[in-house]
Amino acid sequence: MFLRRSHVVLALACALALGACENKPPVQKLPEISFADKAPFRLDVGQLEIVPEYVSPAKRPNIEHLMPVSPEAATVRWAQDRLRPIGRSGYARVIIRDAKVIEVPLQVDKGFSGMFKDQQAARFDGSLDVAVQILDERHLPVADVVARATRTKTVAEGASLNERDRVLYEISESMIRDIDSQMDGLIRTYLNRWVQ
Repeated sequence: MFLRRSHVVLALACALALGACENKPPVQKLPEISFADKAPFRLDVGQLEIVPEYVSPAKRPNIEHLMPVSPEAATVRWAQDRLRPIGRSGYARVIIRDAKVIEVPLQVDKGFSGMFKDQQAARFDGSLDVAVQILDERHLPVADVVARATRTKTVAEGASLNERDRVLYEISESMIRDIDSQMDGLIRTYLNRWVQ
């Protein structure tokens, strides 16, 4: 009797273990977004501050909180890699004013002809707005520059979670690369006095 019960328990445990292993897609490893390969701006300020003003509602249609790398996280990494305080006083402040991604469901043809179409089921609209300010030792702003980037991408009907994550990752990466490109020129032109 005990032997039969243990066989049933063992069989049930094996079935549950196999069921748990099924249908789980392998987790993809997306590359780290980094600017370590670029020379940082050596700024004549004492400290770097990063201020995320944008607060995600953390519910749909906003999905930045569900992304593998949010626009805010990409911006924080950019600031840490590209802005280096080397002075004794004053501050460089990076303000993240907007860092949202909205999911917009798209109308899909559910009829017979729709079965033969490769349809896009959702559109992701991203926007990123970043300011870099120089503040004096009293914490008063003395100069600033602003860069903005937007991206729109769609995802196909029936896309896997990994495919959706890849699209969302590409939105963050392309927006922060655009911000970096804009800031490169803006900082050299308008904040040149503080660049060593």
